[in-house]
Amino acid sequence: MIRPIDLSDQNAVLELLSLQQVAYRIEAELVGFEEIPPLLDSPLSLRESGEAFFGCYLDERLVGAAACKQSPKEMTVCRMMVHPDWFRHGIASRLLEHIEQHVQPGTLIKVATGTNNTPAVRLYEKHGYEPVQVQLLAPGITLTQFQKIV
Repeated sequence: MIRPIDLSDQNAVLELLSLQQVAYRIEAELVGFEEIPPLLDSPLSLRESGEAFFGCYLDERLVGAAACKQSPKEMTVCRMMVHPDWFRHGIASRLLEHIEQHVQPGTLIKVATGTNNTPAVRLYEKHGYEPVQVQLLAPGITLTQFQKIV
């Protein structure tokens, strides 16, 4: 079940932060870059992010989450994370589809991931997102931005 995560609930924020740490450590290894911003978050920075968080719960356990920001004409997926125990179970696809279902038709959705994060790149391409920009973060480390109009 996918539902909003209440950032005013301290236990929910700590559960989210724990998931984020585990998931983004895997991405850091995949892309060879330890300074991924989500690894530097705290409960306060999550609350102050201005992002809407959604969690995928199985038996009341948070196994995946996504965060996004909406503006009048576009949606930015800011975070996508799945607990490693639940990789390759369709959790990220469900979260992405949930976000897509909650935007107005014609909305541009943007998302970015480390270029070397092959599972994430495949996820976005599978869902019809097209790469539009590659940004150099550090020597040998790039971020690819994808977009799709729904």
